[in-house]
Amino acid sequence: MTTIGVLVGSLSQHAYSQRLADHVMQTPCVAKFVQLNYDLLPLYNPDLETEPILEWQVFRSVVAQMDALLIVTPEYNFSVPGGLKNAIDVLSVASSAPVHQPVLVVTASAGDRGGANANAHLQQLLRYMGMDVVNDWLTIGHVQADFDSQNRLVNPRVTQQLEQAVAHLLAAIK
Repeated sequence: MTTIGVLVGSLSQHAYSQRLADHVMQTPCVAKFVQLNYDLLPLYNPDLETEPILEWQVFRSVVAQMDALLIVTPEYNFSVPGGLKNAIDVLSVASSAPVHQPVLVVTASAGDRGGANANAHLQQLLRYMGMDVVNDWLTIGHVQADFDSQNRLVNPRVTQQLEQAVAHLLAAIK
């Protein structure tokens, strides 16, 4: 079975990016979704690569086992949340860097633009690393209006966009 690793950019349990990721992971699909936690990764420091940190090794190994990645994130200060950026930095320098691994980026925010800057920054970082970024430009603005009081995604347009983007991610897996 195809396994897709999910990285959620916000560390908050109540984040809309987590709610979006939960929706995708609960949707019946031909793939298995696994949320990859990176919150315990020490800050990347290249001086420590001579004897890599155990947490880095484990994280890199787990990502290497995934057939693809799905990143769902908010935008922090017009860019990528720091913890997510650190996780990408940890992945980018290893001999096991996820070169040619398909990846889909989904951003969301309470504003009009849906995290467009974070989406663009992430796509740039991931392409530089050699990952195969799915060309869906999925930014979800006013995300707070897309959920009901039980945290269920109720916007059919967003649901359809997510399903279509995940289908494109699955198609990108070789």
